[in-house]
Amino acid sequence: MSAGQGKGGGEADGVRLLHLARRELLDVVLPTLEGDARYRARLIANAMKIAAQEMDLGAGNAAATAGELEAFAAGLDGAPADGPQGPREAIRDALRSGEVDGNADLFALLERMTGRRRALLG
Repeated sequence: MSAGQGKGGGEADGVRLLHLARRELLDVVLPTLEGDARYRARLIANAMKIAAQEMDLGAGNAAATAGELEAFAAGLDGAPADGPQGPREAIRDALRSGEVDGNADLFALLERMTGRRRALLG
């Protein structure tokens, strides 16, 4: 989801607001500044850009993780992932029961989730 596609609230709107505030800072405020104040305003604009990118990545990572969790949970013997119990709970229960002990697919899923999280944290 891009910054301009807000879905009624949440991170997408936050990204949009960061982009708008950054644009205002660069187009309106920065031209009125000189010297150190101008330099500091540019630093702030760059920080805003990085924060917006991280928020966009975070939303994409969350969607990818949710899809992978649902797909994995759908293959479990327990309650269906789309029932009253969500995929995280189904996986939790499978872990507790020993159903997925040594499951290479679960290990790979956890590695991918961890890798996405690490990429966000830099």
